[in-house]
This record gives sequence, structure tokens and C-alpha cells, in this order.
Amino acid sequence: MRFLNDNDYKKVIRQWIKNLISYESEDVLEDAELAAQSEMETYLVSRYDTQAIFNTGQEPEQRSALIVMYLVDMALYHLHANIQPNDVPEVRENRYKQAISWLKDVAAGKISPVLPVKVIVPGEDNTGNIALGCNPKVSERF
Repeated sequence: MRFLNDNDYKKVIRQWIKNLISYESEDVLEDAELAAQSEMETYLVSRYDTQAIFNTGQEPEQRSALIVMYLVDMALYHLHANIQPNDVPEVRENRYKQAISWLKDVAAGKISPVLPVKVIVPGEDNTGNIALGCNPKVSERF
């Protein structure tokens, strides 16, 4: 099931253009959305609960407006790049770069959006966490 819906696109692109770049195929559109979502998850997964963020059962008003906006921008960039990679419209390229820049800042901890934080439970396999420690100090004197 898709995280984005058709109303999300109406805010940034006309329907006939979206149909043109997606070849009027739901499969092409869904593939671009999944690629954009996977790309976004790579930046968010270390600090945020991506399953909760991209829960497809949410009502549209429960979703983060920033996540929706940037995900639409990324999906549209991928759709344009699918047609002619060297001739992506400047506005799409700029909005894609802005989305990636925002995601990098979020991953670095410079920006803290209101998103569900990943809960770390001691004793469970917390993928991505590194256990730190060292061996006890040993004296080399006799």
C-alpha cells in the first residue's frame, strides 16, 4: 500500500504532467515512490522509527507534512530522471537537493523534526548500535 496519495501531488504538480512523466501507470509511480521512500529511510532509520513514520494505515492529516512534501519532491525527481536523466527540470533538481540537504541535517542531528523516535530496548538486537568498551587495564610491571 502506498504512503503517498494523489492529493499529495496536486500541491506541487499538475495532474496531466504527473500522468505524462509516470506514463499513466500506477506501477511506475509506485516504483518511484518506493525508491524515494527507501532513500529517505536510509537517512532517518538511525534515529527515528521509520515503520511508524511510513505507516500506510495513518490518516492523511496524521502524517508529517515535511515528510510528505520531501517525499513527493524526491519521487517527482526520480520520475523525471527516468525519462531523461540529463534533462531534469531545474525546479525538480533544486527541490530534490533541498530534500537531501534536509535529510542530511536530520541524520547529523542538526535538525530535530517532530517524528517518532526510535526506542532502544536493552538486551534486544538494536540494529545499527555499536557497543563501546575496552579491556581492563593491565600493568606490565612485575
